[in-house]
Amino acid sequence: MRDVVAVALITTLSTVAAGGLAGAFTYRAALTQARNQREQAREGRAEERVLRHREVRRDAYVRFLNQLLDTHRYMDQVWTEPLPSPAQSAVRQLTDHVDLLWGATAIIELEGPPDVSAAARAVAVQAEEEWEALKEYLEGSEGDEELHLSASGVRLQFGQRRAEVAKRFIERARNAIGGHLVAPE
Repeated sequence: MRDVVAVALITTLSTVAAGGLAGAFTYRAALTQARNQREQAREGRAEERVLRHREVRRDAYVRFLNQLLDTHRYMDQVWTEPLPSPAQSAVRQLTDHVDLLWGATAIIELEGPPDVSAAARAVAVQAEEEWEALKEYLEGSEGDEELHLSASGVRLQFGQRRAEVAKRFIERARNAIGGHLVAPE
């Protein structure tokens, strides 16, 4: 009978030991899995933050470009159409467009990065320089002359400068939001 008890005791102890060992392995695997899940969740949140920031930047850049297009359209209209008389309404509208462009530039300053902010400032400075030239022409006009005839060389220079600074801004903005990356296959 002692043998039976001894065998039963050994069997019981080995079963308990195996259960404890299996439990220890399970516990260790669960800890490793929980650690991996936390790490994946942390990485997922970091990726989401990066994507949200990229989208916010993209929206700011698009708003800036839309305001730039509106400003340039109005400036082109002033350059090419007969001058209004009195010219004060055109000067006021020009001023409003340039002010809105500077407001959009401030948003770019907040969103960054610094090279895109610098490019946006260069665009706004160029628009302000063109605004100054147009303002001088408008304030000195009699209202019956056509600005595109009297200032065609100046307009051409501003047009070239516009294209240069806008291109530089777009290139830097595209790089900042990852638009230069090739789509995955």
